[in-house]
Amino acid sequence: MLLSRLLKRILTHKSGYALRPVKERDASDLLVSCWMERDLRSIREFIQRSLEIMYQERGYVLVAEAEGHVIGFGLLTLWPKVAEISDLIVAEAYRNRGIGTAIVTRLTEEARRLGAYKLEIGAANSNRRAYALYQRLGFAPERVLHLNLGSGPEPVTYLVKYLDKS
Repeated sequence: MLLSRLLKRILTHKSGYALRPVKERDASDLLVSCWMERDLRSIREFIQRSLEIMYQERGYVLVAEAEGHVIGFGLLTLWPKVAEISDLIVAEAYRNRGIGTAIVTRLTEEARRLGAYKLEIGAANSNRRAYALYQRLGFAPERVLHLNLGSGPEPVTYLVKYLDKS
């Protein structure tokens, strides 16, 4: 029943891409288009953990698909009443087409549906485009953490957005 509800939430956009819940078989496409630095096994395990969060109604995980290939990913995790968007990525060849905006917008809708009052998302300070996107979508900076994103600690700003019940 939950799976059928999720499948009904597939959104097709006029610019030729669709948003839909992730499937385990998406791992190969994600390796090629988004996460070349990772290995297939770790991506499969990550998808399985993400699906478990979704099936337990503690979040939502989706992909963007274009021309039969997965070209984007986003994960929403609900912590008691605060939700977090993480692992947001769009394949480089598909950036600047509104796909990141669509993913964040869809995950924001899911955060509301799950009862979150606050939504947060992190952006490495070196990723000015992501930071600007999140601000355009109504997120405001709240705190800075120093996280190891692969090449040593770097500042990551967490931005927040308070959600209304609409």
